[in-house]
Amino acid sequence: MKNIREKNFDFECGNEEMELITFDLATVSRATDNFSNNNKLGEGGFGPVYKGILIEGQDIAVRRLSKCSGQGIKEFMNEVILIAKLQHRNLVKLLGCCIEGDKKMLIYEYMPNKSLDYFIFDDTRSKFLSWDQRINIIGGIARGLLYLHQDSRLRIIHRDLKTSNVFAR
Repeated sequence: MKNIREKNFDFECGNEEMELITFDLATVSRATDNFSNNNKLGEGGFGPVYKGILIEGQDIAVRRLSKCSGQGIKEFMNEVILIAKLQHRNLVKLLGCCIEGDKKMLIYEYMPNKSLDYFIFDDTRSKFLSWDQRINIIGGIARGLLYLHQDSRLRIIHRDLKTSNVFAR
């Protein structure tokens, strides 16, 4: 694992120096057992997501961007820097990225308690969610969206809010 300083962030905030953690492909491959299907958490619009464990024991989620996304390195790095600037207790934290050749990955903190759809769309599991818990979940979603839409300097519109994108801590 190595650190780089990325200086080509040119967005609403102006030019800023950001320190990002980059992971080499060997580290990410080792962490995910070479992107084993046993570690596959799901598949999103941008590609598959895998669970991994770094050598230090930290659990991670690796979003492997599909090659057909058409996104170049510059666009990818600008997106990484943008996401890295978003820090809020109700948002999953971006830990870093991996770029090697045509492979581009985002490395996030791992959320062990599954996504909200796992709980609410199953008759058995949904019965375990009390109304207090449901209200707490709704409040957390609202706080996260308020931060993105209004309170962050970047004013991001999520555009893909759905139960499979909401994770329990």
